[in-house]
Amino acid sequence: MRPLFLIIAIALGYALLRGWPDAWHPILRVCLAVSTLVIAFAVWGRTEKPATPEARPARSPRWLDYLTLGIAVLLVESFFLIFLSAAPSLGEDLAESLDEALRPESSATALESQEKDPTGGSGKEGDLTTGGNWLFPGLGNRPLNKSANLRPSNRPEVYLFPKTPKDARQLLASQRFLRMFTLATYEDGEWSPASIIPVARRAEGGSIIFLENPPSPITYEISHQASSSGQTLAVTLPDIASIRVPALRETAPDTFRLPPVSEGSTTYRYQVTSVPRSLDQIPAPASPGTSPSPDYLALPTDPLLRAKIETLAESFGPPTLTALINLRKTLNATCQYSLKVDMPEEADPLDSFLFETHIGYCTHFASATVMLSRALGYPARMAYGWAGGRYFADPNLFVFRAREAHAWAEIYLRNYGWVIFETTPVDRTEGTATIADANEPSPLPDDSDAAEASSQTPLAPLLKTATWIASASLLALLLTLLIRRPALAPGDHSPSTSILPDPPHYLAAFRRACNTHGVPMPPGRTLRAHLGMIPAPPFTSDLLDYHYAVQYGDSPRDKSQEKRLLSQLRHWEKEANSRV
Repeated sequence: MRPLFLIIAIALGYALLRGWPDAWHPILRVCLAVSTLVIAFAVWGRTEKPATPEARPARSPRWLDYLTLGIAVLLVESFFLIFLSAAPSLGEDLAESLDEALRPESSATALESQEKDPTGGSGKEGDLTTGGNWLFPGLGNRPLNKSANLRPSNRPEVYLFPKTPKDARQLLASQRFLRMFTLATYEDGEWSPASIIPVARRAEGGSIIFLENPPSPITYEISHQASSSGQTLAVTLPDIASIRVPALRETAPDTFRLPPVSEGSTTYRYQVTSVPRSLDQIPAPASPGTSPSPDYLALPTDPLLRAKIETLAESFGPPTLTALINLRKTLNATCQYSLKVDMPEEADPLDSFLFETHIGYCTHFASATVMLSRALGYPARMAYGWAGGRYFADPNLFVFRAREAHAWAEIYLRNYGWVIFETTPVDRTEGTATIADANEPSPLPDDSDAAEASSQTPLAPLLKTATWIASASLLALLLTLLIRRPALAPGDHSPSTSILPDPPHYLAAFRRACNTHGVPMPPGRTLRAHLGMIPAPPFTSDLLDYHYAVQYGDSPRDKSQEKRLLSQLRHWEKEANSRV
């Protein structure tokens, strides 16, 4: 049973460390995992009670011993809790510092290329370094990776503040996508934006209006850092009905460059009204709309890859909502989500993902969705930004971190326009929506008034409680150690003999009787040697024969014989008392 118990405990500990169940706090999961493994190995290492007598302590434990042990355990757990609360962010900063120190040339090269060409080599305006988004280092051609092992950070990048509780409820009731830019053309393993003449838009009455009287709009504020290159793109929910900024420049379809941030500030904050639409909210039938541009229906120029995509799309049926659902089911059933991909160097990454390796992350799923949707007759494009977000109820805030950077497909439907078509598995490690715990502190934009207040706010309740417990436990432990240790009771064994097993009852009675007669038996002296040095009692022969036969021979203990010896020893002891 013990091996089975150990296997179950290890499996449970592994599941807890992997993040199950999601609703539990990570610190609680880690503590339970460690406790489970400790108990499992303790049970595994437990042995049967030995046949020989066990060693005895010098004295019985007292309340002070239990108090000291309890305080020590509480102190260790509190420091463990503090470490788990503070170590992740410190470790992330250390990892980034080490990466910069070990690979300075990569950071310098990337920064130099952005300064020389903020378009990313496409020759088009714009930049995608807003918020330091690790997935998208610039606007322009976006390669579909053949080989990658992505490790996204947990840094907050975009903050969304719903204007009203109703807006917050609408966002909580659906998936959340923050779009930054779109791409249209796929060629030689790279995506590029649709070509348009840049359009400048200026505010009238404080806002730029895209749609009058939108149905079921969501109003919110967005805050994020300005790009280091000075060219920052707007981040919004699809699709924009209005935005409160002085001006915008549309550099690609639904891709808007913001005006420079005000002097002395590094953060944007602007109000937006959007009407996001997802395929899951569209009633059947979902018919293809007239393509705004031929780019949105173009398939790969490679005839073999084009034929394979068209053949796969035919298996989904005619262009209806059912065909789109079949498309998503097929991708989820045949392809595996992973931030680590390794495709042959000579292969087309889209071809390899769809028909060979079947392993990729959001950009691979979205790229396959765009091409298969086009093969069905739906205009489609790539969209990049963030998805999911973590909601903090107290400040009514959604926080989107670097690990939630995401790519998805958008298709153009009749009577609806561009609609989000998400096919990346919902159990992906990035882009999954979460709700913060009630006591969890919320990160805020660096240069906002709230951020200043946050920097002066005490530690999170959980961490603060752990700190107080650790401090009080340490103080109590020190005070306990200063208290004088209780003295040994007169009848207790000395430390030198306490490690030995208790002597037989008759031998202990013999020692007491010797003490009464004034001839105490010192430690280390044998029974035979001591009897030879004192006036021998009348039962000496019986005592020696029984003692050496049982202790050093193979004779079993005889309770009746020991009872007779105890009676004789008590009688001998009374004789000494009567003389006194």
